Amino acid sequence: MGLSVTEHGRVAEVLLERPPANALARATYREIRQVFDSFRDREGISAVILTGAGSRVFCGGRDIHDLKAERSEPPTADVGDPYRLTREAFWAVRHCAVPVICAVNGAAVGAGVALAAVSDIVLAADTATFALTEIDVGVLGAASFAQWMVGPGKARRMFYTGERVPAAEMHRLGGIDSVVPGTELMKEARALAATIAQKSPIAVRVAKASVVRADTLPLEAAYQTEQDYTRHLSSYPASAEAIARFGSSKAAAGQTRAEDSA
Repeated sequence: MGLSVTEHGRVAEVLLERPPANALARATYREIRQVFDSFRDREGISAVILTGAGSRVFCGGRDIHDLKAERSEPPTADVGDPYRLTREAFWAVRHCAVPVICAVNGAAVGAGVALAAVSDIVLAADTATFALTEIDVGVLGAASFAQWMVGPGKARRMFYTGERVPAAEMHRLGGIDSVVPGTELMKEARALAATIAQKSPIAVRVAKASVVRADTLPLEAAYQTEQDYTRHLSSYPASAEAIARFGSSKAAAGQTRAEDSA
């Protein structure tokens, strides 16, 4: 098994645990798909942190030994599309019912870059690096994910050269939210997850669905999609309650200011 899941209140932590490099085998992809799909039915969870075991590697990409074994096996029902399972795992993270915070604790290689790209927010240790090294082993992959993070120019350079890009450079290019000392990474990720978990659970889930639906659309269509989800959220009693609380707090604050100036 390659994943372990722990829960802390409304936050789930998913640990990628396949020493020595946290590389992904077919069984790991299945686990990723199952675990992240499962949050759709777990209403007690409002945020997920995805990270790797250890401090050296977040995810070393595809497990080469597993890849060799796969290629040596007789054809299966997936012979027409052998990479379907890989895509399903990535899309399970991207379409997770709640926000996913990716805490990149070390090297993110190939599929590791993809896992970061499909997460909602990426934090990285200051020692972390990002690379697409598939070209060095005669395969291709993850350039489209890197482009999502850092734009086409840098992504192509990563794709063609296999060079390792420091976390600070990924941050400068907008690919990750922040870079922190490795010893502070999980503390930062947990604080961020706790902030999200304090929000209305239904609002968080509707917000996530809205973002995923809108983020590849043209501006006009994206904004209309957001409005559609806003209307949907407004039908929940929790939405009316939140508006009432906000109005009451603003009114109280205004009264306080008025008294202070009297």
